[in-house]
Amino acid sequence: MKKRLSLAIAILHKPDILFLDEPTAGIDPVLRRKIWKQFQSFKAQGTTIVVSTHVMDEVIECDKGALLYNGQLIEYDTVPKLLEKTASGRVEDLFFAASESEARS
Repeated sequence: MKKRLSLAIAILHKPDILFLDEPTAGIDPVLRRKIWKQFQSFKAQGTTIVVSTHVMDEVIECDKGALLYNGQLIEYDTVPKLLEKTASGRVEDLFFAASESEARS
């Protein structure tokens, strides 16, 4: 309930830019889908939304993704281009590649 309340407070005044840290963590899948639909509605109305999350499947809801690993930017591109860089079409594979590259160094 605290997560829902903090999200409601963040969007109440219809900001031009909305910064969200793990907005759907701990929320059931049905409500999560409703929240992302609402975010899409905000975007259509001109709101810029910046989301930080460790839930990689949420990146498909976004236009662009910036992936950080160990404090370094490893990828930044549109979501379709990020997905093209993986054999599986899963964004987390970019993190696996970064960790393997770091282990070889």
